Amino acid sequence: MRIIVLITILLLSIKATAQNTSSDNLLILELLQNQRYDEASETLKKMYPEPISDKKILSRIGYSLRMAGKLSEAETYYLRILEQDPAEISSLFSMAGISQRKGNFIKAKEYYKQILASDSTNFSVYKQLSDMIESSEGLVYASVYLQKANSLNSSDGDIAYSYSKVLKDMKQFESASKVLDEAIKADSTNLILLRGKAELAYAMKNWNGVIDICSVIIRDGDRSPNILKMLGEAFYSVGKYQQAIDILEGMEGNDMKTESTLYFIAMSYKALKNYNKSVDYLNKTIKESISPNIAGYYAQVGDVLEKSQLTRQSLEAYQKSLFFDNKALTLYTIAIIYDQKLKQPKTALSFYKRYINSKPPAEQKAYVEYSNYRISQLNK
Repeated sequence: MRIIVLITILLLSIKATAQNTSSDNLLILELLQNQRYDEASETLKKMYPEPISDKKILSRIGYSLRMAGKLSEAETYYLRILEQDPAEISSLFSMAGISQRKGNFIKAKEYYKQILASDSTNFSVYKQLSDMIESSEGLVYASVYLQKANSLNSSDGDIAYSYSKVLKDMKQFESASKVLDEAIKADSTNLILLRGKAELAYAMKNWNGVIDICSVIIRDGDRSPNILKMLGEAFYSVGKYQQAIDILEGMEGNDMKTESTLYFIAMSYKALKNYNKSVDYLNKTIKESISPNIAGYYAQVGDVLEKSQLTRQSLEAYQKSLFFDNKALTLYTIAIIYDQKLKQPKTALSFYKRYINSKPPAEQKAYVEYSNYRISQLNK
């Protein structure tokens, strides 16, 4: 819809200022409506040969080029307008947008700030500036732009949600609640705002509030992992352990389990004196909390230490690797160290046998044959 409006405005301005024919206007309209922006820009250049000084014509060509993705060329037309009128807001907006698309956020901010110099109540500018806040600038800078945008339009859901999150992170819970409540007055079914209320209640440990709000959100069709997680933890925190289990186990079934959700399931079973289930889920919690790659990391440490002739230290690393994952190749490596480097045949024999019993893959056939050979020798 916004593009259609822009196209209509563009065409009307062509009719108002150009000595062109109806067929020219219809051609431009057709090109723009069919999003053939590159052709539109070339046609406009032919209709208005250089030198061009009319700001409206420069703007039309710049717009067509920008929509065609020719950002650098579009910039040259907008800059020509700004040379004539440095405060021309439409061109400043266009230059800021182009800078954002090119990833030059510092330049984009400068253009937006130039707009604010002549239009300090421009809501769109504050919204764009708040969206571009870099993590290095911190919460205080974000709150400045968001507060101004919110004061200009307190019913904008996106701004209210973003501003409330910043206030929440700054522990300004009461202010965050007021921002959300004001926006919810204008749109009581806005799930983004309701999620903000739930997250705020969760941060404040207002568990009954979390339950009430999350229940409304779920009723309206949002069963996202974060909502379910907050609701499950809230049920646990108010002593409704079976409800917590029902919610959180449902998450596990949908492959949305986390260390936190597994822990609260375990603790709920513990509170219900179902100790077998509690232990089962505590073991799942431990497994989930450990990286699946940690066994490989320790094996790599062992390999590096072994190459450094630090045999005992390498064995310790390999043994830690086995604690997390009983990999066949690690067992074989330990057997070799005990057999060939430490000359401890009994321990080597034990690890050779463990290696064979681990059913190594077919590509380790040579290792299996050697292990069987060494077992036969060491058993003598």
